[in-house]
Amino acid sequence: MPMIQGTLDELGTPLHDVTFVVVDLETTGGNAADCAITEIGAVKVRGGRALGEFQTLVDPGRPIPAFIQILTGITTAMVAGAPRLSAALPAFFDFAGDCVLVAHNAPFDVSFLRAGAAQLGVAWPG
Repeated sequence: MPMIQGTLDELGTPLHDVTFVVVDLETTGGNAADCAITEIGAVKVRGGRALGEFQTLVDPGRPIPAFIQILTGITTAMVAGAPRLSAALPAFFDFAGDCVLVAHNAPFDVSFLRAGAAQLGVAWPG
């Protein structure tokens, strides 16, 4: 597998000056192909300081399974009237801009972000 970046020094910018967006998603299940985002939460950070926050519930357009409601604390009633993905995802991408994305379970979160972008015909940032 080719290496994209060998060291942090190759960024060309001191790490302290890099802006990160730490993102966490909640969803209706574990597979981006047939499940949907129910919440997007993010914090923009640079130099150890929070620069801004983004949070929105997202109406997935379907009931949230009982198990997921227990796991996340997000109910179908809570997302009723929340923005749909067509509004929430572009707003998140605007917030994140060209920042470096950070996530605890990045493959999971990125799979939902990419699937959402593809569904909406929105270019994947970066």
